[in-house]
Amino acid sequence: MKKAFNLSIAAILVSSAMAAHAGISIVDSEEGNFSIGGNVELNFNYQDRDSNDSGNSEFNQDGRVLIEFAGQKYSENGHFVGVVAQPLFESTGAVEMDDAYFEFGKVDGWAVKAGRFEAYDMFPVGLDVFLEYSGDTANDLYSDGSAYTYQSKEGRGRGSDGQIMYNQTFGNLYVEVGAMLGDRSGLFGEDQKYHGEKITSTKDAFLVRPVVAYQMGDFSVAASVETNLVSDAVVTESGVDISDRTGYGLTGNWTSGDWSVNANFAYMDAVDENNMSAGLNALYKNFGVGYIHATNEYENKKFSNWAEGDVDVQTWYASYAFNDVLQVEDFSVLLGTYYTTVDNKLKASHSNASFNEEDDFGARIRLFYEF
Repeated sequence: MKKAFNLSIAAILVSSAMAAHAGISIVDSEEGNFSIGGNVELNFNYQDRDSNDSGNSEFNQDGRVLIEFAGQKYSENGHFVGVVAQPLFESTGAVEMDDAYFEFGKVDGWAVKAGRFEAYDMFPVGLDVFLEYSGDTANDLYSDGSAYTYQSKEGRGRGSDGQIMYNQTFGNLYVEVGAMLGDRSGLFGEDQKYHGEKITSTKDAFLVRPVVAYQMGDFSVAASVETNLVSDAVVTESGVDISDRTGYGLTGNWTSGDWSVNANFAYMDAVDENNMSAGLNALYKNFGVGYIHATNEYENKKFSNWAEGDVDVQTWYASYAFNDVLQVEDFSVLLGTYYTTVDNKLKASHSNASFNEEDDFGARIRLFYEF
């Protein structure tokens, strides 16, 4: 009864504080902290896509509200325990979870994190208010019959049954080793196909993703590898193990004054195909611009007569942010646009895949408020 009463009083205090302030810290002391925050994002979208079956321009609205509950407890010897939960309420009415993890370690030293989260970003795209790729091309899910813009994210997180990561800082050097556990057949989209064959057998995978990053004044550089250590984790009807995938990533950043520039490179060595992506983007004050080029090389070795040759994807995008709109702190209106194309260079006599050449364009107005 006493516990329930205390929880009720806490709920009343939290509600009152949220009504009076945009973002609150319930507890903030040398022993620990607990806070409630989040953000609201609402998008108004226009798209002109060749892949649209109706051939019409598309207008729609989407968005979500994210609430973050975060707390940490500190010990006298400099160690800590923390937890973060981020329920996500989508404008469609669906309720999802963004991050939900537990962590412990030493302040400004090592840490272990487990749950649902994203690890180090090896392909940062800057201010990407609206960024998509032609047709069904994705940066995190493989879609059979479409080019793949690989961005060193297959082992980054939020894509399996479980996840754990160790990270540590040594001065200017940062090191992390992450692992994703469980079923990874979801990587191959809803069709569950690879090079024209159905996936017929799966078992739990074990993906590892070590990252090393170094800061040198205004410059930083990071390198990574991600690979699956369990054989036959995803197998097609002809018995081919398509979970045999190894990706490499390299990214660099230069930040000085109002400027921030990212240069990215990613390469995936997969069964009967190699995927290479390179990107460059820059942010000056509130304006961002970027370019991404992806090349997919296909061959017929384990899957006969499916695809042979190259498919390229080129994508340009730009964004601008109006901050503190109406003189309201943390309220922003963002504008974003992208244009993307596919260049099909497959040998017609050696391909049963479509890879339609498509030119897609999109524009977005985003309302964003952080509390």
